[in-house]
Amino acid sequence: MTISLKTQKMLWGKAAGRCSRADCRRVLFEDETTADDASLVGENCHIVAESDDGPRADPTMPIERRNSYSNLILLCRIHHKVIDDQESTYTVASLHEMKDQHEAWVRDQLGFDQAKQFQDEQYAGIVDEWERLAHTENWLGWASYVLSNDQPRMTVEIDSDLEKLRQWLLTRVWPEGDAGLESAFQNFRRVLSDFQESFRKHVERTSGGDWLFTIKFYQNPVWDTERYERMLKKYEFHVSLVQDLMLELTRAANLIADRIRQTLMRTYRLKEGRFAVEYGPLEGFQFRTVIVQYGSEERKEKMPYPGLAEFLTKRANRDVHFGEGTEP
Repeated sequence: MTISLKTQKMLWGKAAGRCSRADCRRVLFEDETTADDASLVGENCHIVAESDDGPRADPTMPIERRNSYSNLILLCRIHHKVIDDQESTYTVASLHEMKDQHEAWVRDQLGFDQAKQFQDEQYAGIVDEWERLAHTENWLGWASYVLSNDQPRMTVEIDSDLEKLRQWLLTRVWPEGDAGLESAFQNFRRVLSDFQESFRKHVERTSGGDWLFTIKFYQNPVWDTERYERMLKKYEFHVSLVQDLMLELTRAANLIADRIRQTLMRTYRLKEGRFAVEYGPLEGFQFRTVIVQYGSEERKEKMPYPGLAEFLTKRANRDVHFGEGTEP
């Protein structure tokens, strides 16, 4: 079980992004430079170990409590190692006291903004649910099934969760403090709606019931050359559109991640990196992994995705695309 973004936002916000040791309190994040990426030197540290055999372990504690805010303390990497190496000195009680004293220092000395913290936690909760329903932890895996081969497919579970996500995003009551992040989510929802509806136009469920796959609707038991060629072109057009919308959905996901890093959590997905997709097989049965993103001009727009009708003509100008034009 991973630590939710909302929990991380509580931990990093209340600690002001600093090591909780009173004799350290170094800032745990270095911004990116023109030559290098950002650097993260802080860690979410468990007071009671996450594993049953780690420092200060308590096998009776449920796993969700082990990854909760109350069981975490923010430290630099050096002092994280120190407290785990010297667990007899750094007991559960002493670490809770260290955390409480540091957060009190932040409130007293740094002018902690409780209203802003609460708003950020609301946004972080929305991000957590988006991650869950969009299966972002396995984005490369499920997106690649849509892009690989010439027959897009998806599990019934993911298709169902994406439908839930569309409705959930549509009905959100937003904190209204970060217009850029909110518009990125709305952009994602618009792409998702067109992607899923396009994908569902020509799908069948497998006999086992676990997968949806695109029907090769150009096939016909009675051979007709003219019909076959006409329907094959329609099929190829449909497949390329579904795949181009999957690429667009990945751009929309990367836009959300960028906005989160800009305004909510600078450390968001620094370890995991950007959302990527894989497609193929290409010549020699090779597969290609790419990161697709909106260009600088597209990012200036409130909604980079222009809607399906306009996307049909604009997709050829994206960084990667499979089809072009408005008809076969």
